[in-house]
Amino acid sequence: MARSRARKPRSRRRSPADLPLRPILYVVVIALALAAVAFGSQRLWHAAVGRPAFRVDLRALSLNDCPEWVVAGRMGRELHAYLDEVPQGKSIFDEDLADLVRQSLERCPWVLEVTRVRRLLPDSLSIGARFRRPAGVVECGGRTYMVDADGHWLRDDLFCAPPEWADALQPVIVDALLDTAPPLGERWDGPRLAVGARLCEFLRREGLFGQLRVVSVDVTGVGRAPEPDIVLTVAEGAQIKWGRSSVYERVEGLQQPVFLTPDSEKLDMLLSKLRDYPGLRGIRYVDLRFHGQVVFSESD
Repeated sequence: MARSRARKPRSRRRSPADLPLRPILYVVVIALALAAVAFGSQRLWHAAVGRPAFRVDLRALSLNDCPEWVVAGRMGRELHAYLDEVPQGKSIFDEDLADLVRQSLERCPWVLEVTRVRRLLPDSLSIGARFRRPAGVVECGGRTYMVDADGHWLRDDLFCAPPEWADALQPVIVDALLDTAPPLGERWDGPRLAVGARLCEFLRREGLFGQLRVVSVDVTGVGRAPEPDIVLTVAEGAQIKWGRSSVYERVEGLQQPVFLTPDSEKLDMLLSKLRDYPGLRGIRYVDLRFHGQVVFSESD
């Protein structure tokens, strides 16, 4: 008689009701607690940063590392006017505060770049900026105006002469075609004044003004052939026909001329003539426009 095979008991699938509830409850409780802490912390943070004690007082702006040629107190008051563009009541913790302040201050014509905006708790800022720097002095209509290397006029109530200007007589830049008042925040008179200012920087840096009393740098002829582009006049009356300059390549609107005698070579030729004629006394003019050759004429 055949034996019947014993059947294996089938495993019964566990339904969700059979799962242990305690671990699930723990997870739910912990998640809810963390959410409550996060929500509470967020509300607490917003309540804290919104307190009046942390509202930025832009009148308390601190201008640090102000260069010697900038009148710090007056420049600070000038910058305050541009900070009026920043919405009032900003918190020291607002993420966009530094960008708003930087953008507002860089609209000021005297500021080249805002290098730093640092928060000072509880309610003020420390600003670092790079300002325009006087490079030369322009004579116009019986008055003199300081300009930077780009030909931008610098107000004399906000800027003063750099310390190195005290070491020697500073020539004035002359442009016979100049007939307009200096504009605010724009280059004055196209490229000519910028050429004069940059050439003054070069000659000052090389020490020429300490060896020769240059009283004027005439840039009327810049870009106007066939006249000498630049003519220097010394206190004793001699003229130096400088011609075109190496600074042209750094001035917007001009290009480096071909077959140019570099400024450094012209300066060497001039210094060699100074050794024979101190102060260029007895000289009517010196022409430095030709490579390796000094053309000059003695006074009668």
